[in-house]
Amino acid sequence: MKLYDVENGIMIYYLPEELDHYAAEKIRRNSDGVFESEEINFLIFDFKKTKFMDSSGIGLITGRYRKVHDMGGKTYIVNVDGNIDRVLKMSGIYRIISKRNSKEDIISELIKGGYYE
Repeated sequence: MKLYDVENGIMIYYLPEELDHYAAEKIRRNSDGVFESEEINFLIFDFKKTKFMDSSGIGLITGRYRKVHDMGGKTYIVNVDGNIDRVLKMSGIYRIISKRNSKEDIISELIKGGYYE
């Protein structure tokens, strides 16, 4: 399973069905080098397959958010089901990260804003 894609300064994380401590650590390890070697302006967490998430997932999201935010970038969340949406709302994530319906919505928004062509 592909964990992430990077293209034109946009990194998309494809989160697994279960975002627990093990999965969060694997994603963190596998992507740390990308943040050091590439300029990531926009980060998208794709929850399309995710059915379960614990506090490790929240930690992963906030940690990656900080990296992108510190570089002046923006973070988004897409494809969230009802259970994951409740966890994210309770955690307060939506105060710092924008939720959108799809990656295409984000790309369209970035194009309109002149950030992406």
